[in-house]
Amino acid sequence: MVVYNLLCKKKHSFEGWFPSFEDFQKQADKKLISCPTCGTTKVEKVPHACAVHVKKEQPAPPAKKPEQTPAVPPTAAEFKEMLLKVHHYVKENFEDVGPRFAEEAREIHKGAAEERPIHGTATREEAKDLAEEGVPFVALPKPDLDS
Repeated sequence: MVVYNLLCKKKHSFEGWFPSFEDFQKQADKKLISCPTCGTTKVEKVPHACAVHVKKEQPAPPAKKPEQTPAVPPTAAEFKEMLLKVHHYVKENFEDVGPRFAEEAREIHKGAAEERPIHGTATREEAKDLAEEGVPFVALPKPDLDS
């Protein structure tokens, strides 16, 4: 597949995708390529950035792996701060359905209720049932506000 930057006689630029250079030439000769803006078939290729292709017999050079520094886990205070932000976001942007969470999530998943972000509470058994039924949800730990 080759991609060419094209320009029509009215100076509209657009991209053309062709199986090969030969296919581009055939279509251009038969005036089958037209500007999507004005419809003219007088188009020409313009210079564009090129890609370097490696012959199939040559193995591609090994990709250099970027050096990664190991992720440092957050401190307890940082984790608490992040958890508080998540809870605040959920409280501001999700509908609180309280203890009806499992029932409401199931109805949304089935398409029987309006799709919307919700939050609430569910028992361990309700959460297990939702997971078995394939209903997507995330259980968030409650932040400890006293410490």
